[in-house]
Amino acid sequence: MSDLEFPFPDAPEYGKLIEVAEGVLWTRMPLPFSLAHINLWLLADGDGWTIIDTGIKNDDTKQHWQNIFDNNLSGRPVKRVMLTHLHPDHMGLADWLLQKWSAPLWMTQTEWLYAQLNNQREDSSLASNFPTYYSRLGVPMATATNMKNMFKFYREMVGPPPSSYRRVKAGDWIKINNRDWHVYIGRGHSPEHACYYCPDLNVLIGGDQLLPRITPSVSVSPEEPEGNPLQMFVDSLDQFYNLPADCLVLPSHELPYRGVHARLGQLKQHHDHRCQIIIDDCKDREVLNALDLTRSMFRHRDLSPVDEIMALGETVAHINKLLHQGLINRDLNDDGLYEFRSGNLGEYAVTA
Repeated sequence: MSDLEFPFPDAPEYGKLIEVAEGVLWTRMPLPFSLAHINLWLLADGDGWTIIDTGIKNDDTKQHWQNIFDNNLSGRPVKRVMLTHLHPDHMGLADWLLQKWSAPLWMTQTEWLYAQLNNQREDSSLASNFPTYYSRLGVPMATATNMKNMFKFYREMVGPPPSSYRRVKAGDWIKINNRDWHVYIGRGHSPEHACYYCPDLNVLIGGDQLLPRITPSVSVSPEEPEGNPLQMFVDSLDQFYNLPADCLVLPSHELPYRGVHARLGQLKQHHDHRCQIIIDDCKDREVLNALDLTRSMFRHRDLSPVDEIMALGETVAHINKLLHQGLINRDLNDDGLYEFRSGNLGEYAVTA
């Protein structure tokens, strides 16, 4: 990552603030995952404040926010909460913050709709395809049948999805503290991920779309098993070449950085390399299922059963990209498993 510059090498303590640009404050909250933190942003906004992203729903995060409210807002209220996307670490406390401040929610339409869907999926027919979907990828049927239970975790970490919102769209200009912020939409990691760029400050709030050292998870979802989110992710990176090369990127994890153009190239190269692993495996071995390819792609990591399921979703995203390009071939065998082989068969090379 030598092409990146990190002007703020020391992150704030949980619930503390660092100013990274005029009127742009950085705080950090804990997460109960291997990636143990999320970066959140407060923007001075005239006679109040705008919050961008919220942290997960738990008492620790609420207490850290309360400390900020008690000590750092100079008596000014939170005027709105804006989200990059619906994932629990970004949306979890939205409902609590909105009620506390009687503030409106701003987010993209697709993210708001998916939040509603995820909140209901466990108790509805929306998960009825999970057993077939996961078992075809090599997941044991007992595990595949219980996959809908993972949405319990979503509801545990996210308050009730707000019943109304103000829609954010690609190309919007949003006035915050008498400065314009331009909306860019990323795809692949989530359906309609908003990033916010202020030309006056040369600052991009990048969410998970442009992380500096790790890559965001890009996974195929069971409700769209033939989807191609990785291609969508890679394609959506190109718009960020329009930003100045010295733009300060404020990511949701790790440290703020400069060098966005270099990072775009690194992200593309990373996914090209992972696609090549699959292509090479399909050349070297006669037949593979999706779990085989997952264990190969993540062979340098010791995956827990839960980690392996998450990694499977990322692997299928790479598989589907290659299928759409006709670079590998997919068949459904007599045992109901997808098998993958080398292919050069034209657009979307599948027989089942």
